[in-house]
Amino acid sequence: MKAKNNDKVRQAIYRFVKYLIASVALAVCIFFGFLKTSAIEVNKILDKTVEYDLIQARQVELTEKMDTLYFYASLLNTDPTINHVLMQNTLSNRKLQFSNVVSDVSDRDFRLYKRLSQQMNVFLNIKDSIKVSISEEELVRTDLLRCISDNRNIKRRLSTGGITIER
Repeated sequence: MKAKNNDKVRQAIYRFVKYLIASVALAVCIFFGFLKTSAIEVNKILDKTVEYDLIQARQVELTEKMDTLYFYASLLNTDPTINHVLMQNTLSNRKLQFSNVVSDVSDRDFRLYKRLSQQMNVFLNIKDSIKVSISEEELVRTDLLRCISDNRNIKRRLSTGGITIER
């Protein structure tokens, strides 16, 4: 015994199987598309990670160089036992190395370090001006003390009568 609507049932089953196969094929295509897209995204993320690691390593290097420059600049003109000419030479060489490293990097990532490099010359000029002013002050102080001492000696001689003033 066959059902009366056997052909319609069979056609409905074929249509269902066709739609099921199409849906499974579409799902498999979407899944493989997702895997391909995620693999591309992972590669891009890894590339950016390498780039950011390089930038971070450069920033650490520049930070250490700037700290060293600041340390040497702070030692300058503070201790009389330090050879200031050698210290200035070392400071100039390190500043030049720092400027060379900063000039090689992109402006977008290292704007602060470029500004610090530019301002370092002003800082060192001011530090040098302070040193020159302190030395001039010391010379004037020594000269003033010598003049005061000479003035006292002359006053003593005048009061004892040991000096005659000629006109």
